[in-house]
Amino acid sequence: MKKAKLKMKQKAEEKEMEEFKGLESFAVVKCSYDPQKDFRDSMIDMIKEQRMSQPEELEELLACYLTLNSDEFHHLIIRVFRQVCFNLNQASFDTEFDNQECY
Repeated sequence: MKKAKLKMKQKAEEKEMEEFKGLESFAVVKCSYDPQKDFRDSMIDMIKEQRMSQPEELEELLACYLTLNSDEFHHLIIRVFRQVCFNLNQASFDTEFDNQECY
């Protein structure tokens, strides 16, 4: 009887874990003295952790930030997003340039 209960409990736990597999990230409420820096750091962390490189992925990230944050921060989020994208493009260009052979 104990084995049957234990097995049922394990199956229930496995089912719960399967439901949460897709949730790799979550929003955090934060009070900030420098929201621009915090948004930038957060975006860079998300891009690195999720290995985002496609424009569609970055657009989805921007949409998430705009959805999760108050309208009063939208202009700042967009400005930071543009800076991060510019830096990503610049880094990508620099890497490609460094990998090319010059004759």
